[in-house]
Amino acid sequence: MVSHAMICVQHGSFIDSTAEGVQARNLQRELFDDDELIFQFRLKDPVGREVLSKVIDYARAEIGARYSLPEAMRSVAGMRKPRSNRQFCSRLVARVYKKANIDLVPDADYCSPEDLRLSPLLVEIPVQTETVSEEETRWRETNANPVRDTHQAHNAILDVARSFDPDIESLNDLYPLLVNRPDIDPEIAAVLRESGYLDLWRIEIETFPWRYDQNLIATMTDPGQMAELREYCIGTVIEAYSGGIRFAVNLVQLQALQSKYGGESFQLWVKLYQTLVLNDQARREVAFTWLLKHHPDDLKRHMEQIEPHSAYWYSIVDRVEPKLAALSRLGVAAEGNLDVCSSCGDQPAAAYRVMNGAQTMPGVPSLRLCEDCIEIRRDMGSVLAPFLP
Repeated sequence: MVSHAMICVQHGSFIDSTAEGVQARNLQRELFDDDELIFQFRLKDPVGREVLSKVIDYARAEIGARYSLPEAMRSVAGMRKPRSNRQFCSRLVARVYKKANIDLVPDADYCSPEDLRLSPLLVEIPVQTETVSEEETRWRETNANPVRDTHQAHNAILDVARSFDPDIESLNDLYPLLVNRPDIDPEIAAVLRESGYLDLWRIEIETFPWRYDQNLIATMTDPGQMAELREYCIGTVIEAYSGGIRFAVNLVQLQALQSKYGGESFQLWVKLYQTLVLNDQARREVAFTWLLKHHPDDLKRHMEQIEPHSAYWYSIVDRVEPKLAALSRLGVAAEGNLDVCSSCGDQPAAAYRVMNGAQTMPGVPSLRLCEDCIEIRRDMGSVLAPFLP
């Protein structure tokens, strides 16, 4: 019988609910005993990427929510009340799917990991594991642990927030709290700074500087390194845009809140997410350029290209550039064709990926542009490249 459930939200990343609360974790850092059984599932019937992105967004929004041991125990005992906003592992997974109108189980509030395993909507897929050496185990124990540091920072922030409102569950709950209680802004801003939360991104940069620097990655020419780089770069471009879209969505939301309500906390968050958007773009473009030089066929096979005016494209652009989304819909409706220019609605128009969206339009992955509009966009600072064949 399965005893725990978690949800994969990105390559190598998952979210689960334990006694520590809801947290994001790195699958590469999870260790299992030899006799443990591990199962992996996906939806039996494929759904659109825009639907899966909603599931992932809902899961990320729960980060920080507290664990409810009593309700977890009631789910096993067959009791079904109360129904709080707190989480336990199987409730988290079932709830985030239900929010996207996918009912994995009859009751998303009260279910067990075993109920999820037996869901008729899921199909089991093979699991790949690796044996961890004693040397690697020692390395894990003695080196920096960004996942642990992130958990500690989240908990420090939420502890302060809950001193003002005990019903606060997730980090996202802090935004309305600050809107309704601007008087506590100094305390929230202080814990954002003192917890180390604003500097967590530096751990990744300091540990893997070559991921963000074309010159550094070019110096890694050892055959063993090259093989690992190839695997890493493929994993990066597969999720070239979808992997980091959450940074742009949060940035746009926080910029609106900071503009309307002010306050040091929103200002600190805006600065943080501006950095995260830039870092995400740098990581993507470094991987893209390395593959283009060394394994262009890999790039053609694996590079994520989000087709302009597709349902998934609109699910992103509606949140980060709603005016652009509305403008493109007018053009599509007028011509009855998805292949029109995103800006003016003219034809012919070709698809381009946005290479420097962090500076010009954070979160927008691609545009379909006519000859006139591509020149206008380039004059405005956009760096655009044709889709790969």
